[in-house]
Amino acid sequence: MAFLSLRFAAAAVIGVAALAACATGPQEAPGRLGFMVGCWQSKPDADGRVNKEVWSAPQGGIMFGWATATLGSQLASFEQSRIDLRGTRAAYTASPEGQRPVIFTEAAPDPAAPRNAVRFENAEHDYPQRIFYRANGSDLVATISKLDGSRPVEYAWSRCS
Repeated sequence: MAFLSLRFAAAAVIGVAALAACATGPQEAPGRLGFMVGCWQSKPDADGRVNKEVWSAPQGGIMFGWATATLGSQLASFEQSRIDLRGTRAAYTASPEGQRPVIFTEAAPDPAAPRNAVRFENAEHDYPQRIFYRANGSDLVATISKLDGSRPVEYAWSRCS
């Protein structure tokens, strides 16, 4: 009986260690887009709409993201996205509402831009043509627009609680 208890205890220790290794295994450094990693949520707008955006740390050179807009308890819109960091310039792929994915390429660095910022562009897309993410203190802000900056829409999020 003591032998069985010892085997059970050993198996339990091995199982817990394996689970801990999966949960705390080696992770890629967040890199230059680390300011985006995490869960972000807006304050409700005048209509009560709340926007939420979540970005993973890079896994194999790719950050995975999703966004939702809710109105009360109803889902108003959603988007799945990813940022591929494996090339010279990052590629942002967005698929709003399950539509055909659209790829935006990281623009050349702007020396005047803040350090924790990234700009993606696609001149061939109707709207948006530019997606600009930046850290604003402890918050995350994204502005979408045409390439010339017209028709800007800004989204501002704080860390999810």
